[in-house]
Amino acid sequence: MKKIWITERLILILALFAAIGISVFTKDWILSVLVVLVGYIGWLYYRLIRLEQWLSRGTKVSEVFDDNGFIGIIVQHLYRQKKHSNERKKRTKDILGRLNRNIAALPDATVLLNQYRQIEWCNEPAQYLLGIHGRNDLGQRITNLIRHPEFSSYLDAPEARQYIEVRAPGDTELTIQIRIVRFGDDQTLLIARNNSDQALLQEGLKNFVANASHELKSPLTVISGHLEMLENEKELTEQGQKSLKTAQRQTHKMTGLVEDLLLLSQVESYQLQADEGKRIDCHALTRNIIAALDVSLNKGRIEYSADELFWLLGVKVEVEGICINLIENALKYSPEKTSVSVSWSLNPQDELLFSVSDCGAGISSNDLPYITERYYRGSLTGNESSTEGSGLGLSIVQQAANKHGATLMIDSDPERGSCFTISFPSYRVLKRSEKSTVINFGDYQSL
Repeated sequence: MKKIWITERLILILALFAAIGISVFTKDWILSVLVVLVGYIGWLYYRLIRLEQWLSRGTKVSEVFDDNGFIGIIVQHLYRQKKHSNERKKRTKDILGRLNRNIAALPDATVLLNQYRQIEWCNEPAQYLLGIHGRNDLGQRITNLIRHPEFSSYLDAPEARQYIEVRAPGDTELTIQIRIVRFGDDQTLLIARNNSDQALLQEGLKNFVANASHELKSPLTVISGHLEMLENEKELTEQGQKSLKTAQRQTHKMTGLVEDLLLLSQVESYQLQADEGKRIDCHALTRNIIAALDVSLNKGRIEYSADELFWLLGVKVEVEGICINLIENALKYSPEKTSVSVSWSLNPQDELLFSVSDCGAGISSNDLPYITERYYRGSLTGNESSTEGSGLGLSIVQQAANKHGATLMIDSDPERGSCFTISFPSYRVLKRSEKSTVINFGDYQSL
């Protein structure tokens, strides 16, 4: 910095001597000052023009020019910043290059989508598994390539489920598993893998379970009938009565498991189309379910409400399975003297919501991602550990909801209990004109 001002002072001193010399020669000091001032300004503009030209050409290192004044210091600062910027760009380019090579080497199809769901990047497996044609499809909306209603719904709300399985757009014989991950500024990472072998294995297992369950139903009915006949035997000892009750309880539990397996197999058999199904009176269905519940389990704890009367387009036995499982779970896993709220309502998007809320112990954050998996019981403690169940209830609820294009949402807090909500899409809702009232099944009276 000191050198700069020495140079600038030297230039000013030389300009002063030049002005004095010119004034002595011309005898006109005003003219001499103007000549020197114009010369100094012209020289200064010349230096600024060189700086501007260097900047306009991209501050190339090879074109750096020398200047001992303050222009030179500006050039030095810009030169150092350019050098550091080039180094950072090189390091970033190397990192991105390694990252692209690593992602491209992944066996799963990987696609990067922007906020408009347009394809920004994809690896090689995505080209044959998802039918993306390299650079030609960059900028295309992913929904133009994967035309599946379930995929569009999943893309709108990826937090509702972990993944979906659909047919590959490039080869309908392949089944692919798609997972959506949100990151950054509203960007999306789509990961897809070939799931055909696993799907075939699951299909075979599903058929086996369905067939086995169907074959078990008849012998269990016979066994249950014989056990009922033994109840009337007066010659049974006390130990025999206990054994009979144990056998009846286990038979009842096995029958419930078989019925759940058969219902789950039916739910998973095929995907319900948007216009498929029969009209279901949701209020009548719910009232019948609540009235049929075991009195010892209910004990007037259920509060049922609905905003409007409407029909739901779907499969009655499967919608009934959703309602029964959610209501029974709420009654089982909450204290006896607490209430359970059951409701049907329409949200502003005309989606039909079925909600069941309880005041139980809630679901831990560790169990929540797996609670809808088959046979998963979670971390039960205290009074909950004695609650019997097949572990299929929430799996049936999840699969039946997916089949109807609905979404299962779980809001749980250990301090205030759990709320399970099924959101049925608006195209399955048929409104009715008459209004409904609020019903409290604690005393079975209309309010």
